[in-house]
Amino acid sequence: YYNKVDLDITNKEWAKNLSFTECNLWFFPYCNNKHYIMICVNIKAERFEVLDSLRHKDFEKTYKSMAERVVQYAINYMKTQFADKTVRWERFSWFKLEKVTQPDQISCGMYVIRWMRHWEGKYNSALTKDWKRIDLINDERECLMLDIILDEENLERERIMKEATKYCNMKNKKKELKGRK
Repeated sequence: YYNKVDLDITNKEWAKNLSFTECNLWFFPYCNNKHYIMICVNIKAERFEVLDSLRHKDFEKTYKSMAERVVQYAINYMKTQFADKTVRWERFSWFKLEKVTQPDQISCGMYVIRWMRHWEGKYNSALTKDWKRIDLINDERECLMLDIILDEENLERERIMKEATKYCNMKNKKKELKGRK
């Protein structure tokens, strides 16, 4: 994906309000072959952190070159936008989170979203608390879906709500008819 995406955000309107001096963690979700991982540039700890919910052992072969490329884009952006901030990139090391293994093959995106909410540059229980249970991951997935659908900024909100109401009414009528038989 990163071969096809313009990662030069230096001239993007939305990037003009970013403040590097106020951010210690920069998150870069990445999808490779339908599997999402998180790359985090941790300024304070001087690390490039790779968070992979499947703990791939072939990181060097599968993700390292891509991760280095993403990190290089981040470094270039930070250098051009924040020349006054002294960061010694050569001192940064690579860190790979080894404590998480998702219980299925489809929840990696949910882990990435959770990491963006809770990662503080170190492992903490909020990251994986009860996340070995598929039902809890699915609950989180449903809540996220509802947050998106019900958000006032969602231009399709009213249409979706009408369709959902129509569907529920139809489903209730079917139950009612079954109950009469």
